[in-house]
Amino acid sequence: MNTIFAQRLSNARKIRCFSMRNLSEATDGKVSPSAIEKYEKGKMMPSSTIMIALSKALKMPLDYFFRPFTVDIDFSNFEFRKASSFGSKKVESIKYAVCAEIEKYVEIENILGVDSNFPLNYDNVKVEQVDDAILLANRFRKDLNIGVDAIVSTVDLLENIGVKILEIESDEKFSGTCTMAGKIPVIVVNSCMTSEQKRLTIFHELGHILLKCADGVDKEKICNVFANEVLLPIASFEKMIGKSRADISLIELQAIQREYGISVDALMTKAAQHNIITKQRYATFHKKKSAMLSFKQAVESSLYPNEHTNRFECLVYRALASELISFSKAASLLGVSIDKVRDTLNLM
Repeated sequence: MNTIFAQRLSNARKIRCFSMRNLSEATDGKVSPSAIEKYEKGKMMPSSTIMIALSKALKMPLDYFFRPFTVDIDFSNFEFRKASSFGSKKVESIKYAVCAEIEKYVEIENILGVDSNFPLNYDNVKVEQVDDAILLANRFRKDLNIGVDAIVSTVDLLENIGVKILEIESDEKFSGTCTMAGKIPVIVVNSCMTSEQKRLTIFHELGHILLKCADGVDKEKICNVFANEVLLPIASFEKMIGKSRADISLIELQAIQREYGISVDALMTKAAQHNIITKQRYATFHKKKSAMLSFKQAVESSLYPNEHTNRFECLVYRALASELISFSKAASLLGVSIDKVRDTLNLM
């Protein structure tokens, strides 16, 4: 028990980006930095009063500190595209927060007996160029019987095949990351992004999970191409705007944006990559964005309804309605008060 508490306390502190001194201050000096160090090394346990103070300071339910570790996540698998500018403490915070959320996710699925095995494996394909990413994007659509239609909800689509999608509130330096929790794919996205950014990021991170790139290949570029193609196959795009254009109107691209949930910027990138427009025309587009604020705002406006993951929440309320868990357990899993759970539960 001492070992579990020690690691949980350390993890919770890192989730909040607290130093030991920060945590001491957050408890109004009820516990010293040296005492916190001893707790985290398993040399002693706090009293119930101190434990409550730590719980409040770290905004974690008491049962979190004694919950056994049930999910093995390799921290080296996380990929942060802007880690250098994002800050090591924030990166660490996200990693530990993801671990805590996935543990709860797996716990509620086990309680309900939900089987969510991920069925896709493209390890037999070595991605060496952009065309390989496009072929795998179309294979992905075929495997999930999507055809060439627009994907209404990226979140629902992936959660239905066992992918765990978590949203965290962060600044613009962070868009998303991914990892594996055992055999469970985990995708984390910034909840503050526009719907179009979020959808592209989700499939970009899926690309990191699914695609096995050859040495020397620019995986970020490959994953962007994969995400773009999954959201809108080039064959469908060409049917809508043609195979060669000198100019494209904003209203045309906005119509596609509304249907497919892909940004105008991503559509122009796609047009340039497939030589529908010239590289010079693509450069002119970016120059116009830089020179005209009103044009930039129009191009970057979000037009697709925002989507959020609520599968975990639904599973918790399903377990509660089935009397498999208590109100206090549901509140702990959701990180809300028991009164909030009672108010939200509305049995038919």
